[in-house]
Amino acid sequence: MHHVRPVLATFVFMLTAGCGGDGASSTDVAGTSTGAPSTGEVSTGEAPTTTDVDPTGGAAAPTYWQDVAPIYFEKCGACHQAGGIAPFVLTDYASAKLWAAPSASSVAARTMPPWLVRDDGTCGTFQDSKALAADEIAVIEAWAAGGAQEGTPRDDLEVPVLDHLETGLDLTTPSFVPEIVGGDLAPSDEYRCFLVDHEFTKDTFLTGFDVVPGNAKIVHHVLGIVVDPTVDQGGGKTNADVIAELDAQSPDRDGWPCFGAAGDGVEEAGIPVTWAPGMGVVHFPDETGYRIPAGSKVVIQVHYNLADPKVLGESDASTMRLELRDSVAVEGFFNLPDPFLDSLGEAMPAQLEPGQASVKYTWELPVGLYLASIGFVETDLYGIFPHMHQRGRKMLIELVDGDETRCAGDVQRWDFAWQLYYFFAEPLKITPSTKLRVTCEYNTAGDTEPVLPGWGTMNEMCLAGVYAVPRM
Repeated sequence: MHHVRPVLATFVFMLTAGCGGDGASSTDVAGTSTGAPSTGEVSTGEAPTTTDVDPTGGAAAPTYWQDVAPIYFEKCGACHQAGGIAPFVLTDYASAKLWAAPSASSVAARTMPPWLVRDDGTCGTFQDSKALAADEIAVIEAWAAGGAQEGTPRDDLEVPVLDHLETGLDLTTPSFVPEIVGGDLAPSDEYRCFLVDHEFTKDTFLTGFDVVPGNAKIVHHVLGIVVDPTVDQGGGKTNADVIAELDAQSPDRDGWPCFGAAGDGVEEAGIPVTWAPGMGVVHFPDETGYRIPAGSKVVIQVHYNLADPKVLGESDASTMRLELRDSVAVEGFFNLPDPFLDSLGEAMPAQLEPGQASVKYTWELPVGLYLASIGFVETDLYGIFPHMHQRGRKMLIELVDGDETRCAGDVQRWDFAWQLYYFFAEPLKITPSTKLRVTCEYNTAGDTEPVLPGWGTMNEMCLAGVYAVPRM
């Protein structure tokens, strides 16, 4: 995913008024960003056969119903229940016993539940956290090692309600067959934009969304981009004119190519919907929302990944459901900064050294200074969205104020299949001195040529989406 402008310029248009292992070698790469100072450097296992282990030191071995089920129902049941998105059930003893050993291995490795940021209180605290505490992991491991005993059945545990938006505005892309058109910077991909035939007749606030890809095998990401068709682009052209010209370039295919947000020359008002694999329903923090001005329309950008030859010729029609309200207490804005990707506009783009188990890239932007320059002296950071591609291993997101550094997000085991927005339990303050610093770490051991940033799944990104609310 990508924003068409350097991050600080993008802030103008998006502001509202209201899992790999550690490697042996490491290479640092200098990072740059357009128009801002930058510093840089650049499974499941087989079930154990032992059933007479007592991992509790003499205490009674944990049982499913008394010890494990309360954890599974609360932290795992939303997916691992009948009808859930997971491939097996953990809210039923017989199924949970069958999967006891793989489940214990997964929670011990912290690959399940899918919650990629460190959540032990030392690097932000988050709403609706799925992360397991150390003692919860120990109980599950002990239960599996002790024979996965059932215990006394109980009926006081409730299966979590499957998260969904009951109502909302549904926007659907046309049935579309993507083609590989990305070139060197997206060698197995197509980015396609579609203008949705719905105009907002009054100011409306987006408070959540859900995206259902029509063909999960080929949909890499989906963006919902707000545009004002009447914006004057100069020379007598409006946004609507530019979109019509782009669309007319391929009259035999729906939509138009758009590697830069809504397409070359289209001025977007904001990108409040960002969906990637594993995200599920997104609920903005209580009492907050994103303003969609009257007269606006939505452009849906879909990144199709066609690296697997088997999917060539397959179609997709993806649906975006928007949760809307007439008003909210506080208005927020979204931004998707990625100076690593922005370096493609420079004479010497950044690149990652090949053949290394660990390559780091760091970028830094003076977001607080910029926000202060346009009248927002203090802003609260409400959430973050880490994003890399398939070489990604780790990501660290920090807020830097002089000699003070605050950790906002620490991904230790990046997993492309589980990309989530993480909203803080307590927002983090951004002052005029605050800089946003992001360090991405990659594994390029399988590459023989330098890895360039790019829009394709086989290229890389170092993107840290933010959701912030200015203090008025």
